[in-house]
Amino acid sequence: MLSAFCRAWGRPGPRMALLIVAALLGLFTVISGTERALAGSSEFMGYRRITQVGLIEGKDQYVHIAHVRAYPPFFAIFWAPFGGLPVGLVPDYGHPLEGTSLSQQVQLGISAAALLLLMVAMIPLSARCIRSACAVPDGGDVLPGASALVVALTGLLALNCAVRSSNDVLLLMMVAGAMYLMFVKKQDWAAGALLGLAAAVKLTPGLFGVYLLCRRKWRALGGMMAAGFVCTVLLPALVWGPQEAHARHRSWVETVLWPYATAGPDEFIGRAYRSINQSPKAALVRLLSPYNAGKRKAPHYVNIAELSPGTLNALGTAVKVVILGALVLAWVLPPVREEGETGPILFALVPLGMLLLSDVSHGSHLTVLMVPVGALAAYCLRRTDVAARRVAWGLLAGVLLAHLIGVRWLKEMSVGTAGILVLWVTTLAVAARLHRERQRGGASGEVGEPGTIPPEPGA
Repeated sequence: MLSAFCRAWGRPGPRMALLIVAALLGLFTVISGTERALAGSSEFMGYRRITQVGLIEGKDQYVHIAHVRAYPPFFAIFWAPFGGLPVGLVPDYGHPLEGTSLSQQVQLGISAAALLLLMVAMIPLSARCIRSACAVPDGGDVLPGASALVVALTGLLALNCAVRSSNDVLLLMMVAGAMYLMFVKKQDWAAGALLGLAAAVKLTPGLFGVYLLCRRKWRALGGMMAAGFVCTVLLPALVWGPQEAHARHRSWVETVLWPYATAGPDEFIGRAYRSINQSPKAALVRLLSPYNAGKRKAPHYVNIAELSPGTLNALGTAVKVVILGALVLAWVLPPVREEGETGPILFALVPLGMLLLSDVSHGSHLTVLMVPVGALAAYCLRRTDVAARRVAWGLLAGVLLAHLIGVRWLKEMSVGTAGILVLWVTTLAVAARLHRERQRGGASGEVGEPGTIPPEPGA
């Protein structure tokens, strides 16, 4: 099925039809997203409020914004290009355009449309970066149309994220760009710096630090730490001054990190485990406790058991330990040098870990699934054996389950969590298979070609 799509892409008629559909979806995203941004029904005004309060007004956003967000203080600086103009206009959550002039509304509309155009452009660019990174290790390219295949499989998730003006599309571009720099350009320092920027904007990409440490990619780890220092220490000190920057980080720790660590996300996020959250912890809470998974005024319960909070927390911690342990094992075991085809697969495990280890994985966060989906698709397209076909079915099953979060009652049943887990298990299985192939090839003096199984030692 994956190869059939690539063959169809190679013909002018189907390719033009798909391009027209993609262009129409992109145009709809920009128009609808701009309208939602001005109406205050997307993330745009909330992010803008952080920039205006934290940067323009010079106030502590964790104190002066009622709806506290978990983003580090650097986020106000990062979002300045889209949240800074018009200067001095702080949107009201209920009525964001109330009291604004026509000129201010035009500026807001241009800012929102420019952001959405950038996000829409980043979706195929991210897919191209991922395809290139996954095509290089075996010395050849995957089938033409592989980038289009990745967009077809995950484009709706990314467009849904873009129409909400969520920063996860920008996060995807940073991760995909780092993947390209690491495996195509061999510029580990630059790749690490891009990952450090992503971690400074949002904490979950910090998992790349564990990956780089396990893989002993010291240059990339150094670049990540350097970028983290610039974004977390240097730039805030230049913008707010050393004392005020320290006060912002202290407020962030006391208001967000400490409550999260001690009492969970429910302490500072209203109804953190509602159906939009597709993390394993949220799935456990909804399915194993009487938690309202629906609207506040229309309670809907999907629990099949009623475990105590203590039991749920212990179970959630155990799940995280198993997931993290499997990831570390997958990253440590394969040889560090000459990763070959294994490298992008191990890299692709990080975004899956970001979704599975966090207690909050909203539907918009699933756009980072483009990375593992691209890695698995490239693996399947370059191989013709039975195992590759099984991987293809796992890939399609995970993508389908992830998209089914658009169906309300399936989302409440945590079908998105199931999709992430299917992709995680499939990627781990591919990593294990590639590791075994390399071991067998090393024992027999041969590495083995894609699509073949190296001979057993002594055969």
